[in-house]
Parts: sequence; C-alpha cells; structure tokens
Amino acid sequence: MRWPIRNQILLPFLMIQIGTVFVVAISSAWFAVRQVDQEIIARMENVLSTLETATYPMTPAILEQLKQFSEADFVVFNQNDEVSGTTLVEMASNEQRLSAKSLTPYDRNSLEQRTLFEFQGRRYFAGLVSKRSGARTESVLVLYPESEWAVERWQAIFPPVLVGGLLLILTIFASLWISQRIARRIQTVQSQVARLAGGNYSASPKPVINDELQDLAEDLNQLSVVLDQSMKSVRSNERSSMLAQLSGGLAHQLRNSLTGARVSIQLHQRRCATGNDEAIAVAIRQLTLTEEQIKALLRLTRGESDKPESDQLDQILNDVISLVQPMCEHHKTRFTSERLKIDQEITDANALRGALLNLLLNAIEAAGPGGEVSVSTAVDSGFALIEISDNGPGIPDELTEEIFHPFVTTKKEGVGLGLALARQAAQDCGGSLRLIQDGRTRFELKIPL
Repeated sequence: MRWPIRNQILLPFLMIQIGTVFVVAISSAWFAVRQVDQEIIARMENVLSTLETATYPMTPAILEQLKQFSEADFVVFNQNDEVSGTTLVEMASNEQRLSAKSLTPYDRNSLEQRTLFEFQGRRYFAGLVSKRSGARTESVLVLYPESEWAVERWQAIFPPVLVGGLLLILTIFASLWISQRIARRIQTVQSQVARLAGGNYSASPKPVINDELQDLAEDLNQLSVVLDQSMKSVRSNERSSMLAQLSGGLAHQLRNSLTGARVSIQLHQRRCATGNDEAIAVAIRQLTLTEEQIKALLRLTRGESDKPESDQLDQILNDVISLVQPMCEHHKTRFTSERLKIDQEITDANALRGALLNLLLNAIEAAGPGGEVSVSTAVDSGFALIEISDNGPGIPDELTEEIFHPFVTTKKEGVGLGLALARQAAQDCGGSLRLIQDGRTRFELKIPL
C-alpha cells in the first residue's frame, strides 16, 4: 500500500497538534469551571457570614437588596418555624408549608455536594443559617438557582472551547498547507530526477528555501552535469572506436601501398643511377617516414607494432629538419633552429621521427606564409627537451585540455591523429609532451636521458 510522504508528515503532526489543542482546551475549561464554582461558593459564604452577624431585621426591602447583590433567593423562618419573608413570589402565595427543621444545615463542601432544594420545578443550592434579630432568633434559607450555576459554568467553558476549536481549525489548515507545499517541492525534485532518467540533463532552477531539498536539487544539478559529460564521453568513445576501425583498415592499406612505392623507387634508383640522387633520396626518406607514421597509427588503433629501431637523437632531428626545410621554403615560412648537441640513443627512432615530423608540419601550417617556426633543444634535470614553436593563432582555450585526444583537431579537413601519435611516441620513449601558450604556441617534448 502506497503511503505518500506528505501523509507521513501530515498525520503524525496533526495528531500531535489535535491532542495538544484538546488537552489545553479541556484543561482551560476545567480550570474555568473550578473558578466559577469557587466564586459562587465564596459569594454564598459571604452572604451567609454576613447574615450570621447581621442584627437588622429581614424586611422585604432588605431581602430584595440581598437578592440583587448575590443573585440568590431568600426564605426567612421565625421562631415558630413559619415563613415570615421570602423573595420567591411563588412561595409567598403557595399554600405548601416549608419547615426549616426539614432542611440540612449549611455545609462548606463543593456545590455538587451541597443540599439541593426543589420548588415549583426549579432546583436550588441551599444554605441554612440562624441569626439573632433583637430578642428573636430567625433562620434564613439562602437559595442559589442551579440553572444560574449551569449558565455561569457554560459561560466559563465557552471561551476556551471556542479558542481551542478555532486553533484546531487553523492547525488543520496550516498543516494541510505546509504538507502540500513540501509535497510540491518533492514533486519538483521528482520531476528533475525523471528528466535525468529521460536523458534531459539541463539544470533546474535553484530552490529559494535553503534546506535539505535545496541541497538535493543542487546535487541533482551536479549529477546532470556529470551524466551529460559521461554521455558525451560515451558518444565520443563510440565515434572514436568507429573511426579507429575505419582508420586502422585504411592505414593498413596505405602501409602496403607506401611500402610498394618505396621499394619501386629504390629499385629504380639502383637500376637508373644518376649523378644527383638527392631528390630520390628525400622521396625515399619521406615515404619511409610516412610509412612509420602509418605504423604508429596502427599501433594506436590496432595495437600492431614491429620491432623498433634505435638511432641517435641528433640524427633523428637532422632527418626531420632536412625533410621540412624544403616545405618551409615552399610555404615561405621562416625556419630557425637552436640546437644543443645531445648524445642520446632513442630506442624507437622511427616513432620519434614521426612525432617530430607531425609537430613541425602542424607548426608550418599554423604559422602560414610569412610566419616563423623554430626548433630548439636543451638539457634539464636529466631530461632532453625538444621544443617546437610557431607564431600562429594558437589553439582555442576550450580545446587545450583535449587537443592530445584522438580525432580532436582545429583544422577543417584534419583527422586529429597527429598530436595523439606524437604524445604516444613520447610516452613510448618514457617521456611526455605538453602544450605551452605564451604568445607563441609551444610543444615541449621531454625525453629522459
């Protein structure tokens, strides 16, 4: 059975409030009734005490004044036990004889335990007292109407009962309003969760009230950001996986074609030797480097790798620079080199050649005609530092964190694998590759000595 959280909050709260209001109202009414009883008792005691000590005769005028003062009726008996005066008009004209000796003397208990006197269908609380009037002794019966006592009691009970009822109604309405308000806020959070479950990761407005529900809404907004990033990452990974499969298959075909082209040129060079074979040698080196780039791509996408070949770092730099200098001249890009001789053996020379070639080709393209590209080397704390920089427009800030990821590129027709292959080659050598932008775009390749 479903029990909404609104009812879980509302019902116990209402029960507590109703019980509290009920107890307060009943207690107030009981104390008010006790106070009324005490006032009536005190009033009768004052009247009886006054009559006991009074020496004036009980004339009709005096009896009327006493009635107006005390709201009680009086019956006076003479020494012969006859009614000599009364404020009860019916008794004065009634033939029924009333004897003081048949009445119980006045006691000082509560009103409920006092002597009750009934006359002409009306009930009275009765109190009998004897007094001296000159040489005579009179008995005075004080009668307080039971109906007046009930009226005064009800008048005392009504205000606390009315206030308690109004408070109870207000409590119920306030509880319903509070519970509905909390329920609406919970439903807002529930709808936010439903949107997340449905794939809508947009942030919801922050609740106005600073409480646990606001914290929950903020946590859900943070969760939506994380889920949005995760879904983007999943889609990116799926796309990368698909592109990796496509590029892997294409790279495999290209490697075979490049190998065949390189072998054909080498055969042609041996058969048709000329005095100047520099152009053919550059072409063979370019095909070889391109083949190594394809191998690096296959390592990245398929995990395929051949046995690496080692070479000196300076020789690797010489090979790469000799390949890019003609391209700089063609693009009218200024090329500078500040190199420090470093005696360092690179275990996977072809991978590093491909990495440096990718970095230099990117720099030449970024610098453009009239731009500047430079290569510098240094030694720092047991590491060989190779820095390739250009004065091009640089990389947008939103891509600096992802620029080394596969298939991330700033070029309209780029594939986005050059920097990923360069970083992989640096890591294979035990080093690292990082981007620095300080007016120039710098890629620092760090290899341990």
